[in-house]
Amino acid sequence: MLFLSILIGYCVAQLNLTIGIDITNKESLNYLGRLEQYYEQFEEKGLSIYILNHILPCYTCKQRHNYTQPEPNCFGGGRYCQFSTYANGQLVLTEILRQNCLFTKDIYIFLSYINLFQQECVENPHYTFCSDNILKNIINYNITEIDECINASFIGKGDQALLENQILAQEMNKKYNQSSLNVYLDNIDITNLQFNEMIIQLCQKLNNDPPEYCNIYSLVEKNTTIKLDEQIFFYLFIVILILLILISIKMLKKVNYVIQNKASIPIEETIGIISEENVQ
Repeated sequence: MLFLSILIGYCVAQLNLTIGIDITNKESLNYLGRLEQYYEQFEEKGLSIYILNHILPCYTCKQRHNYTQPEPNCFGGGRYCQFSTYANGQLVLTEILRQNCLFTKDIYIFLSYINLFQQECVENPHYTFCSDNILKNIINYNITEIDECINASFIGKGDQALLENQILAQEMNKKYNQSSLNVYLDNIDITNLQFNEMIIQLCQKLNNDPPEYCNIYSLVEKNTTIKLDEQIFFYLFIVILILLILISIKMLKKVNYVIQNKASIPIEETIGIISEENVQ
């Protein structure tokens, strides 16, 4: 049984999709949320997703007060910070913690949540209310469990604005410092690829054992190519037909012109010409 498990493990392809996001950047969250409809099929074939979060340090806090005083947009006295035009930095950091806890507990719930969050909450100043509404009323998920996870991530007791945080520290150690989307497939930068092109890359990587979606996509692509070929021949036929009609019309006009010219010569003149030609 152990040998069989190992064999199956080797047979399943290992794909690593690393997505760097800034949760104040709607584009990066939209990209991540679109994975919801595809992830299950690709996960069964060996896809693993890794999320990197953009978090900033307060560069002057250590010199000014050695992280011992609260900063309005930071936790840990300035160790971990975020900024948004829509929400307070501490709310943004709490949202990063919430998403991390969801990701750790259930990636399917996480992707469903992200898909809804990026539509409803990114530009909403009431992050907590908006996210709680999604979890409780739409996904029907127990937020108590998530709140406990968030609180447990702070080290020690007291004002959370001054406490160090395990999850945020881990995220900062990943050293993702971009405020826009970054995507890597098996350590290859594919950020410039459109989302659909990224899915095609996954299908190609799993060419020996693709998920059902890849087979459907390939069939659709093939049918689309066939339809395009049929359309090309159809349009070519129409062009040739139009050209033939134009040529026919032009020829008919010439014939009609000749007939009209002949008809315009008086009968008397015609007879006279014939008579003179026949005079010996």
